[in-house]
Amino acid sequence: MTTATGSTIEHRIGAEGLLAIRIRSGEVRLRGVDGDVARVLEINGHQLDDLFEIGAGDGSLALRTRRGLDVGWLGFGPRDLLAWMEPGARGGSVYAPELAIDVPRRASVVIEAASGDLAAEGLLGDQRYRTASGDITLRAVSGKLSVEAVSGGVDVIATGTTELSARTVSGDIEIRAATLARVQAATTSGDFRIAGRFAGPGPFNIETVSGDGLLAPAGDVQVQLATVTGDLNSEFDGPTVSRGRRSLTIGRTGPLVTFRSMSGDLHVVRPIAASTPAPDSAPPAASAPASSAHDASGPGGAANHAIAAAHDEARLRILRSLERGEIDVAEAGRRLETLDNGEPEPHPDVASGAGEAGDA
Repeated sequence: MTTATGSTIEHRIGAEGLLAIRIRSGEVRLRGVDGDVARVLEINGHQLDDLFEIGAGDGSLALRTRRGLDVGWLGFGPRDLLAWMEPGARGGSVYAPELAIDVPRRASVVIEAASGDLAAEGLLGDQRYRTASGDITLRAVSGKLSVEAVSGGVDVIATGTTELSARTVSGDIEIRAATLARVQAATTSGDFRIAGRFAGPGPFNIETVSGDGLLAPAGDVQVQLATVTGDLNSEFDGPTVSRGRRSLTIGRTGPLVTFRSMSGDLHVVRPIAASTPAPDSAPPAASAPASSAHDASGPGGAANHAIAAAHDEARLRILRSLERGEIDVAEAGRRLETLDNGEPEPHPDVASGAGEAGDA
């Protein structure tokens, strides 16, 4: 069954069918509903046939912007994308639709946009959201989530068991979940805020280049930090909490959560129930760093100063290798951890090049 009336289209896709929207610019808001019919409304009354190529198949409904950017995310570099988004490009400015969509709550959805905000509420099936410029906001969702944004932020509240893949370039990622069965999250310069119970097969990996992370785990968990210059801070304490310089174990057991960063800090805080609004406050202050092998204070000051200088020079060599792209963040973290444990600095690979004269 397909019914089209100008600014509205209805199509029976089934309780677990597929809805796909590919839009150049505009806003898309989805709501999960009971039943097996997907309904798309252009809220300003514009004709959907004029704006989209519409494909209504057996168990699926697809809309793609006409005469606009085919957001296939294949072969488009940042400059190409910006050129498409410039006013007057490809025949002048293009109307940005505003879509309000009801979709069966267990349906699979794929939403892609070059520019625009995406929002969804009450969806439980497989979901994929992508936008180049815009925010992604998900509420009362669960299931398998794949979320990607270039310059926008990601904000997710998941009420059931969720497997999450999230990636941004400059936007922040905030996740509040009942249960996280898997987390693969990465950003270049954005910050992380993740709260929930980590329980499932995993893996649980969080990566950022320069952003900070705030983790609020509910239940037992093992936290491991791999960073170049960042610190690990925690407000957990007690007989079931043990910590090292870059590791933290809360409880007797629990899945491993890894946080990798070049310069970001990781703060581990106690979770707050969703029904209790959390007051606006800054992350907990960093605790005083533990004394390390290159602490120059205490007896043997001159010798300790020499050890500290050698230690810092070794760290600098590793940082320079990272800046030149000879090693990645994970390898830099491993080398720094080895160095901090008092072991010899790993010799750089021959394939990495000669480097600077001072690195020989």
